[in-house]
Amino acid sequence: MAEPRYVHGALVHGVSAHFLDRLLASPNVAELLEAVPQWMRSELHATRHAIRQAARAYEKLPVAGNGSAEHLSAEPPSLSPHEIDTHKASVLLGLGERRVRQLAASGMGRRVGGRWLLDRSAVLAYAEQRRVRADLSA
Repeated sequence: MAEPRYVHGALVHGVSAHFLDRLLASPNVAELLEAVPQWMRSELHATRHAIRQAARAYEKLPVAGNGSAEHLSAEPPSLSPHEIDTHKASVLLGLGERRVRQLAASGMGRRVGGRWLLDRSAVLAYAEQRRVRADLSA
């Protein structure tokens, strides 16, 4: 049985960054963070800072009429190297695009300009998870 691959780091953006920023700023979590050993604090502080920056970027996005922070321009969004569209994700996962859109909506992606963009590392981790489950059940 193959060991699950370690994925270094995490891509946090959009409403997820906003939510985590609020959560990390709450008094109970702040108290917990103060209790961690000193040697962990610099990494936690750097992570907290990165999440705060991502949350601020999300908060600056224009808000559409329906209250979402979707891209309002008519031009298609540009893909970052960390994102893939539903077609590419469906090929990587061996799933239909409808199922991939469901996965994106469940937190694996974000909707921009009417299109779903998925986090490439989340898709690859999900594919690995599916492969490991298939190996275990075989």
